[in-house]
Amino acid sequence: MRRVSLAACLALLVAVPVVADHHEPQSVYSATLAGNFEFVSGYLMQLAEAMPEEVYAWRPAEGVRSTSETFMHIVSANMMMPVFFGMPPAEGFEVPENPFALARELEANVTAKADVMAKLEASIAYAQQAIASFPEAMLDEEVTLFGPPMPKRAALLILLSHSHEHLGQLIAYGRSNGVVPPWSQPMPEAPPEAGGEGEGESSF
Repeated sequence: MRRVSLAACLALLVAVPVVADHHEPQSVYSATLAGNFEFVSGYLMQLAEAMPEEVYAWRPAEGVRSTSETFMHIVSANMMMPVFFGMPPAEGFEVPENPFALARELEANVTAKADVMAKLEASIAYAQQAIASFPEAMLDEEVTLFGPPMPKRAALLILLSHSHEHLGQLIAYGRSNGVVPPWSQPMPEAPPEAGGEGEGESSF
């Protein structure tokens, strides 16, 4: 996925994350993916908020992405992959001459929590709308990303799984720094008459 992350600079060019209207029929497939994307992206935003500022500079080892770099990696995929699939870019978007070099610079420089969260939120809004409005007629068209050509419906799954993959990574980052994901906080003890079993915590 490194080729996608190197386009993260495009998040700097986002003013309002709106894609152009499509008049082709929307597919149930795209709508279903958009719903799942909204779910995982909500967890990412919760985790980004829960992590203290100092954790954004933390990395598990030299040469591995820091917390802020990982969030910006997600931003780059959200902003670039729908464009690769043939969707209109976000409003105000212009493809830089060398997106890879500029993206590396962005990943290095956008490190403050507030800035990262703003970019993440904007990229999620754009990608979710792009997925939801993806025309049914385009789903079986082929696109080449990282190897042999694949149908765009399969490529959309890569975008979705990308967020799930890095959510797991960021959960581990948070846990390594004592940050419990908000959705994993212990549940309040249920009254005996409700049949509860006391406090509990999810597995991640």
